[in-house]
Amino acid sequence: MTPSAEELLAIARRYWREDKLYDFRLDHSPEFDRLEALWNEKLKEIDRWWALLGDLRKELPGYSIGDGTAPVNGCYGALVYPPREKALQRPQICWVVVGYLSILAPVYTVYCVRREFLGKQFRGAKAFLGPAPLELRDIAEVVAQRIEANYGATALPLEIAQTPVPLYVHFMEPPRTTLFHALFSSEPENVA
Repeated sequence: MTPSAEELLAIARRYWREDKLYDFRLDHSPEFDRLEALWNEKLKEIDRWWALLGDLRKELPGYSIGDGTAPVNGCYGALVYPPREKALQRPQICWVVVGYLSILAPVYTVYCVRREFLGKQFRGAKAFLGPAPLELRDIAEVVAQRIEANYGATALPLEIAQTPVPLYVHFMEPPRTTLFHALFSSEPENVA
């Protein structure tokens, strides 16, 4: 069962602040210390996440599977890139399927990022948090099924993920900050 927006906000408040009091200070906030302590525990179990990535490699042959885990965020991350031969051609637009498993709450999300290139030069990226484009839905479904099977997490509905929260998550500030930013990443398009 998916936790409510109120329950998820209560969880997020343990790890993110409602002010900038600790910006540019040498000491850490209590929230930062809690997030760091949680990551120290979760990193002891990183082999379990890497096993999930290995399962994705078997289930999605030909695709490049990357680890998008960044301990500054609140989640583990799986990145599914197009098949190697297509990636080598550097198309103008390249899609990446992203699966994030929150370490803060038993929820996950799968979304897509459109990356644009001009030749070999990266031009920009845009995250699409809604349903995956038709040609990527099968891949997104495999990622979702694998996260559910390996971790028992539930998908965070988009309407809850987009709930505004009064928290500062890295450089994401209210009123733009959402539960997505607090539970997963403040930069969903950043999937290099």
